[in-house]
Amino acid sequence: MLTLLLASSECSLHCSMCDLWRNTLDQPTPPTALPNQIRFGLREWREQTGHESGGTIKLYNSGNFFDPRTTPSTDDDTIAKLCEPFDRVVVENHPLIGTRRLYEFAKRLRGKLEIAVGLECIAPRMLDRLNKRLRPGQFFQFAQHLKDASIDLRVFLIHGLPWLAPAEAYAWTILSARFAAAAGARHISVLPCRTGNGFMDRLAREGRFHPPTRKEMQTVMNALENDSRFDHGPVLTLDTWGMAPELPESANQDSGESPTAGTQDV
Repeated sequence: MLTLLLASSECSLHCSMCDLWRNTLDQPTPPTALPNQIRFGLREWREQTGHESGGTIKLYNSGNFFDPRTTPSTDDDTIAKLCEPFDRVVVENHPLIGTRRLYEFAKRLRGKLEIAVGLECIAPRMLDRLNKRLRPGQFFQFAQHLKDASIDLRVFLIHGLPWLAPAEAYAWTILSARFAAAAGARHISVLPCRTGNGFMDRLAREGRFHPPTRKEMQTVMNALENDSRFDHGPVLTLDTWGMAPELPESANQDSGESPTAGTQDV
């Protein structure tokens, strides 16, 4: 698997939980900029691994892949050709942006297209706070259209939102995962709510946000993995980016702490 983080223009949606606005361009992405970055990434990857092709390539560009401000449509053919060595191409895109272009791009690819969507949480009172401009019904309809077009779906969920009590957050993460699975998601990735986007940092300073611990995240994952609704898929993963590594049990015993006491909150 190869993941390329591409520099492009900032997403226009400004979702509350997003921290991908950092290190973005102040203007629309210039034509050929993304293909040039992909070529560079492929060259480095081949030199380091000796591989000429691979199973999956992820092209993440801090926004919606099919937003013309983020990815000029004139680059679609070139990008599709650069992805020919891969069996699966994953890009992130909002269900209400550039959908016609999305389906056209899928037809250009040799491999399978997979769309990653930040569903985050389906709790009704969270929808406006998240500023996703996406309702569960719209997401479900989009998922069905992807299925009809033989395009796969990957879903990101966020656990530990600041406006939910821990027990409520736990329940809604489970329900959101079940909803995503019912919609046909091939892969569900659960992320801990974290600081780093400015807004969440302010809430943390004001004492209104306490990131979930590694133990709390593992409790959620254990519940999902033991849920019979997921026996035949989708793939379930925990995104540990930004989380402190778990201390070996011997280190905790030496310090006289419980096994989870040394784990920092995210």
